[in-house]
Amino acid sequence: MKGSGFGRTGREMEPKYYDLCPSQDNMYTMLKYCIHKQVVQIPTSFAIDQKLDYGILQKALNIEIERNDCMRICFFKDKETKKVRQYFADKKEYTAQILKFTTADEQDAFLARDAQKPVKIFKGETFRVFFFDTCKGGSGIYLNASHLIMDASSVMTFYADLMKVYRALASGSDMPEPLYPYEERVEKDIAYLSNESGMTKDDKFFREYFDPEKPPFYAGVHGHDLLDKARKKKKDPNLRVPAAYNPIKDKAEMITRHVCPEDAAKIFDYCQKHLCSPENLILMGFRTYASSVNYRTDDVFITVLCSRRSSYKDKSSGGCMAQTMQVRTVIGEDKTFTQALAEINRVRTQLYRHINYPYTKALAMTREVYNFKLVEAPGCMMFTWLPLPISAKDTEYDIDFRGYNLGRYIFPLYVFSFPNMKDGGIDFMYMYKPSLIKPEHIHALHDKGLEVMLKGVENPDLTVGELLDIAEK
Repeated sequence: MKGSGFGRTGREMEPKYYDLCPSQDNMYTMLKYCIHKQVVQIPTSFAIDQKLDYGILQKALNIEIERNDCMRICFFKDKETKKVRQYFADKKEYTAQILKFTTADEQDAFLARDAQKPVKIFKGETFRVFFFDTCKGGSGIYLNASHLIMDASSVMTFYADLMKVYRALASGSDMPEPLYPYEERVEKDIAYLSNESGMTKDDKFFREYFDPEKPPFYAGVHGHDLLDKARKKKKDPNLRVPAAYNPIKDKAEMITRHVCPEDAAKIFDYCQKHLCSPENLILMGFRTYASSVNYRTDDVFITVLCSRRSSYKDKSSGGCMAQTMQVRTVIGEDKTFTQALAEINRVRTQLYRHINYPYTKALAMTREVYNFKLVEAPGCMMFTWLPLPISAKDTEYDIDFRGYNLGRYIFPLYVFSFPNMKDGGIDFMYMYKPSLIKPEHIHALHDKGLEVMLKGVENPDLTVGELLDIAEK
């Protein structure tokens, strides 16, 4: 086992200092108000069925840090303004720890422990990297990165680019095309905040989107028990949003479920034929189940953490460009599966047109309009769809990509989903608060949500009412 940690950092000239851009500020706000600080980091591992030369991989890692400027971000608190600021160091070196695991349980236990260890961004640590031997004779890379420097797409950029650099070093071939600098995106996003016309337009949209005459509804996957108790306690039978965001009870557990390749193929084929995002299909399954256990409400609010990477340049860059979209859909039981998907897509597309509007401002607006307290919000879950390649058949090795439980979280439920690159199925990671949600709720959400998706794909003319009947069986 080798030593680990950062080496020197430095610049030949005075750095340029930046405030946090909106995506980073969104993450820092969560970090600031959460008791346990691991809630805004992304622990993942990428393992293959071949042995890697760790000496070459170590060289590749430091070249990657040089290529991928988000890995050279340094955060500090300005003593005068008390604001969190950042700069991009010219040089940052890191020595990865090398681990050897003899069993799968040993590997999982070690990485799961590290996943729940906070990344301390104000002490010079914005990420941790381990290299490891798998128990099956392969090699793996583990990355635990602060969400302030990376989002889910950026994590995949890191793994993909690191392997390209490794192969170039190992073969003596040319380096891959350089990544685009995240620093430019930070400058652009901060400049947007001074764009009065753009901000006014976005502000007007959200003022209309959050209609005070139509308050949202919390359709928790655990059912209406919490809402019923709150209505009884406050003697208000019309209460629509209970206190589900207790920052004290933030313990989180995780259940991983897998959709088999055959069922995944039906979903992907439908999406390809109808030009529909798998994210919309999954949201349809989730919202139908949530409705079925909440008086068959037509109003379901799902918070979606999505990527703002619409251009090739953004997709070829590191950094955090994640934005939280408040996807509220009101869909009657007479609508068909096809019509319901169209409505989900309409709302998501509408929100995406205003994707640069800071989520912290939108969240503050909901509290102002609906008089929500800090522990009240209508989102029944946070959801992320990571559009990885459906399979790794074109690569020379099998890939095992995994995410890990943070152990603590503010949302009642966070669902992270992505194609399984090994078998072409779909993996779902359900991180939930056991103080509110039980394992049986998670399994019912997964099984019934998937059943709704598959029934709808097979017969798109089924109505929402008929799909609700299926979910309730």
